[in-house]
Amino acid sequence: MAYDRTLIQIRERSFLDLLDLAIVVLRRNALPVGLAAAVGILPFALLNVWLLLSDTEFPFYAYLALLMLEIPWATAPMTVVLGGLMFGEQPGPKQVFLTLLRGLPAMILYQGIIRALLMITVVLYPIVPTRMAFMDEVILLERGKVRSALKRCSSLSADRGADYFGQWLAQLLFSVLFIACFWIGTGTIVDTLFAREVAWDDFFQVELAGFRLQFAIWICVMFFGVARFLTYIDQRIRLEGWEIKLRLQSVGQSLEEASRW
Repeated sequence: MAYDRTLIQIRERSFLDLLDLAIVVLRRNALPVGLAAAVGILPFALLNVWLLLSDTEFPFYAYLALLMLEIPWATAPMTVVLGGLMFGEQPGPKQVFLTLLRGLPAMILYQGIIRALLMITVVLYPIVPTRMAFMDEVILLERGKVRSALKRCSSLSADRGADYFGQWLAQLLFSVLFIACFWIGTGTIVDTLFAREVAWDDFFQVELAGFRLQFAIWICVMFFGVARFLTYIDQRIRLEGWEIKLRLQSVGQSLEEASRW
């Protein structure tokens, strides 16, 4: 493993720095990250469109709840790929599948059952962004045992639960702004190219099952999935001195290789 050739420079960063870094990571690794994101997102996107088209009166709050449940599952393949890219490796489809299969029991328990129960209570849902924010990373990358995953995830959050809750609210705000801008911008382009005049009233007639809206939503999910992974790396640096550990491992590996000669 290339401890000295990581995907990003190992150092502490602010939340805005992490968002900026997420754009850089996506730009430089568009193909592997994009393919992994598409594999995870496409089934859920098709499911949502089918539900929305089959029931024209599908409640908006129910769609949001469904989306919140789907996000950790949809970004799981991308998390595995990012974990490999972090150390200069690109996991193949088989490796990604086996990693997801190994983590399936823990994913069902924490990202399915417990997450759904917390969402039903509403008032307890803030536990998810404050104490379970890195559950995908803990289950899929650290490969911890099922019974210890929650404790490990909670310890990673440490005393930064309030910060992560604020970041979660900021992500919601940024997502709403991006989706609104994307909807209005693409609508203006379509009307300008194919309609006689721009009808501003049409921009307020949002179709949840429409391609433009679904595309914008899942773009946000992919972007903030990358940002979450980088936040996980940043927290390990802050909490565990991960950069020092990696440097020592790199030196140890170099000494081991030199001793073979």
